Amino acid sequence: MYRLLILSLILISTLLHGKNTMLWPPLSDYKYTSGRQATEDDINSGAAVFMLQIEGKSIGRPIDLLIPQYAVHIDQETGERSNVIVIQAEENDESQVIGAINIKTNEYLAALKYEFEFLGNLKQETE
Repeated sequence: MYRLLILSLILISTLLHGKNTMLWPPLSDYKYTSGRQATEDDINSGAAVFMLQIEGKSIGRPIDLLIPQYAVHIDQETGERSNVIVIQAEENDESQVIGAINIKTNEYLAALKYEFEFLGNLKQETE
């Protein structure tokens, strides 16, 4: 009976406040690549997601962007928003690409820069 009362109070509190707060993990928990092109070693160690190449020749240049940092990735097809840690940012003559880790699934993703809302490196709190 006591457990049921506690669970009910938690549920009521959540409903009344209308939010489920989540703390983001510390950026220091993540490896990253900044200020240079990513290498195969960076990818293998988890510090990068991609290498921009044509015919085996690296064509990427680092983007002047704070790395690592918190961000939200917005899927352009579904509109789904995912909290991520940005660990890489490179460009070539045609596009700017961001490498990130989804903090909920720990999956790596690479997407175009315009698909992100950048939040900086101060610890975030979200609903």
